[in-house]
Amino acid sequence: MCRGRLCVQLGISTMKDVLTILLVEDDPDSLANMVDILELDGHVVRVARSFAEVLDADIQPDIQLAILDRRLPDGQVEDHLASLSDRLPGAEFIIVTGFANMEGTIASFKHGVTDYLLKPVHPDVIRQSVARIAKHKRMEADLQRQQRFANQLLETSETYIVVLNLKGHAVHVNKHFSEITGWQLDDLIDQDYIDHCVPETERESVREIFQQTLQGKTSSGIRNGLLTKSGRVRQIRWSDSTLRDAHGNIESVLAIGIDVTAIIDAQEAAARDHRLAAIGQTVAGLAHESRNALQRINASVELLRLDLPPETDTREEVDSIARAADELGNALEEVREYAAPIRLQRELVMLHDVWRRVWSYLAKTHADRDIELSETLCDCGCPVEVDRLRLEQVFRNLFENSLAACDDPVRIQIQCRCDGAENVLLDYCDNGPGLTPEQQRKLFDPFFTTKVKGTGLGMSIVQRILDAHDGDIRVAEPNHPGARFLIQLGKHDGAVHDNCSGECETLHA
Repeated sequence: MCRGRLCVQLGISTMKDVLTILLVEDDPDSLANMVDILELDGHVVRVARSFAEVLDADIQPDIQLAILDRRLPDGQVEDHLASLSDRLPGAEFIIVTGFANMEGTIASFKHGVTDYLLKPVHPDVIRQSVARIAKHKRMEADLQRQQRFANQLLETSETYIVVLNLKGHAVHVNKHFSEITGWQLDDLIDQDYIDHCVPETERESVREIFQQTLQGKTSSGIRNGLLTKSGRVRQIRWSDSTLRDAHGNIESVLAIGIDVTAIIDAQEAAARDHRLAAIGQTVAGLAHESRNALQRINASVELLRLDLPPETDTREEVDSIARAADELGNALEEVREYAAPIRLQRELVMLHDVWRRVWSYLAKTHADRDIELSETLCDCGCPVEVDRLRLEQVFRNLFENSLAACDDPVRIQIQCRCDGAENVLLDYCDNGPGLTPEQQRKLFDPFFTTKVKGTGLGMSIVQRILDAHDGDIRVAEPNHPGARFLIQLGKHDGAVHDNCSGECETLHA
């Protein structure tokens, strides 16, 4: 069995909580006695014989406790406590004195002294005081370790973590949230999180869930879209709960989310492929059965036209039959095109050349209307590697929808800019009546249309073509009356211009 100094020499502690202690005492007997008491309990003891000896030394953050004689040859402790705290930033202080007075005691406690002991100090008294401080230090260290672990867990976890205050403003987001969405905490502080980060069509339902959470109701498995800073939408499954203060009052809402975008995309792609396969089979059968009938109709119409004068009621009826046959053929072709697999023939083009070619053709076919296309271009020209014909179809569908929806004068705007070296972003808007919330939700659904005529596949085809290019399109909140779309395309890696500074020029067509 080991005791006293022998235990210390062997590196064996007789107690669980061991401190590094600085003992400042000028009396040799008191110093030796205190060292014996402290080392008996396994503490590491350093000694100094004056305040100046401590103040002249370097900062010592490893000192956890300083036991100070109140009166030394170079002054009284209350005169040096502020400076001693700077030199010993991690230390608690105990003062021992044989000359106690009320004024000095109060002054010491004001400076944060933990204990105040009178000489001669009984060994059990000093040991109990030190043990109490050691226990406090251990608990503090445990809490700090737990906090570091929690912080590390929050910052390294591949989940989305958001803390909102009672007003719905973000007060914390973790590293993964910022890396994926592009939103930094500084972007969201003092801003309504739901308005900034939730798609407009989902804000009402998300706000309702937030209010329910503030009333103490937890939720899990709630999925909604999360708007990234670049305008893309990721699908997140959230679990919400509340954080409370020391009095049990709710002070914030904690939302932890798992990104299920890939799962949702895979499910939707599988369902879409299944639908397309069924549509393709149906249309193939219809086309086969209808082709001969349409050819017979067209042949008969041409024969009738030869026998009928141009400006007669009967000729108008025959022309109407011809138009109906053409519309039926076009509808079958559009459905067939929607259902057919998209195979891209990529080539390097300047993006504005694609939409200008389409607009030039439409401007001629609508020469009797007051229409204008306004462009804002990035100075690099936005080179992209795309299937030119497919992308022309995208712009043709967008332009034709705007021309059909807008009364004269028709004003369409396209703003094009580069998102760094990776993406090209298009902001497309017109001055028409805009889209209702229901139309926004269903716009890309197959066979949904607001037109009297049409298959309702135009925007679905647009979305499929952009998906095939690893791009994206979504409805955005307009800056003025009209419809607005945000389109994203990948930029051609080999054609990124070093002079792409994002400066723009505005043109009118």
